[in-house]
Amino acid sequence: MTTLRASLEEDLTARVQAGVSAIGLWRKKIDETGESATVEALLKSGLDVTTLSYAGGFSGSAGLQFREALEDGYDALFTAAACGARTLIISPGARARYTARHEFRLVTQAIRELSFVAEELDVQLAVMPRTERHAGRWTSLHTLEQALVLCDATGRKNVGVVYDTFYLAEDGDALSVAEQCAERIFVLQLSDTLTPGGAEYAQCVPGTGNLPIQDTIQCLFQNGFVGDIDVQIFSERLWKEDVSDSLVTCQRKVETLLRTSLMESSISVGVQ
Repeated sequence: MTTLRASLEEDLTARVQAGVSAIGLWRKKIDETGESATVEALLKSGLDVTTLSYAGGFSGSAGLQFREALEDGYDALFTAAACGARTLIISPGARARYTARHEFRLVTQAIRELSFVAEELDVQLAVMPRTERHAGRWTSLHTLEQALVLCDATGRKNVGVVYDTFYLAEDGDALSVAEQCAERIFVLQLSDTLTPGGAEYAQCVPGTGNLPIQDTIQCLFQNGFVGDIDVQIFSERLWKEDVSDSLVTCQRKVETLLRTSLMESSISVGVQ
């Protein structure tokens, strides 16, 4: 999604040229390319695959009935496994017409069901909270703590969360919560912004805005985080730039952030 206007083929070529080690996949581009062709292209590229986005909408907010959304979740799981993705990102859906309690039960049931098949396929599930102003139909989970409560309710060890630096920027307790549960964070998703709390499509490359990216990286790794790092940037400005240039910039900035945080350079960094 960082390279929204590029095809999957262009994405893979540009990543290899830019020295990016991994890719976070978006289902829409796989649908456009075809799953078999995608798997073949990934193998040829030699890129590591961190995540697949998204499955979910179990509350009906995305226009699917519960069972339809669950079947779509199974399809996403099989796609993730075929592509070698370690984690399937879940946007469980907004409350829609349900009470909070009923919606919580539905979402918990769906993720728990999916988790058993995910375990067989060696794919993790990671629930993604979003700040309330940007949640839309995607989720009713607006804080890291709410996402962790849902994960705990499934009772499954292969269900964790995504820590997105943009969407959790307004969660004042996010870092203190992360200190206690860094091992439950499966994916650290990086993007930045010059205007915290501002427009979703005004994101920028990590390390070029005003979010505490450095503090977040240090906090998670010092407290047991062992997951993947993805860069996901929604930016009208970035989408107009050359794909290769965008990827080189992302790679260099994240490498600098990791070096400054005393991280090992061998960590897989994907760009969605």
